Amino acid sequence: MSLLVKLSIIPLMDLKKPIPSGPPFIVPFNPETFTISNEIEHAAEPVAGSNGSENKFHKVKEREFSFDIFLDGTGASGPKLPVQALIKAFELSMGVIGNLHMPNYFLISWGPRVLKAVLNKYTINYKLFSPEGMPLRAVISTEWKESVSKGGREMLLNLLSPDVTHHHTVLADENLSQLSYETYKEEKYYMEVARTNGLDNVRSLTPGQNLELYPLA
Repeated sequence: MSLLVKLSIIPLMDLKKPIPSGPPFIVPFNPETFTISNEIEHAAEPVAGSNGSENKFHKVKEREFSFDIFLDGTGASGPKLPVQALIKAFELSMGVIGNLHMPNYFLISWGPRVLKAVLNKYTINYKLFSPEGMPLRAVISTEWKESVSKGGREMLLNLLSPDVTHHHTVLADENLSQLSYETYKEEKYYMEVARTNGLDNVRSLTPGQNLELYPLA
């Protein structure tokens, strides 16, 4: 039987010194969904001899992600814990109440996921109340932005650059012209890709085939 690992949120003041700056918050129930948004920003550059423009890679933005935290104070899904107490525990870890300074960063850990982030927004949606008006169930919807160190961001930019070697596994319906454009922003280098990979047929690729796309000389 597999051990249940729960999502944990640990407040930090400094990413270089990952020492907790306050109490961690461990979710009572793991999220049903965990959404990660990736965005690549392009800059429009004018094309010589044309009124149009060409979108060229500008930068990779920090990833954004979101997940919901379910709180149940009825005891139907586990230990009966007051919803308001759980919300205060969450807000204490986030640094929005209490005497602790607002953390600069958070470490979100869940299974293979270890993310460093800042909290952008959280919304509390109360779902069920007792006859006295006390909340019995609630959902905390959280939105985060990943914090990437300068060195980590530079490494990511280098991986997208045409000045480094790219290792690519061919997918169905891909062709050399397409791969050439995606890597070098020019289709005309498809013959060079074929030559450096020893391909006899430039019109047909086999799914699963491994190609090396080298920097342009």
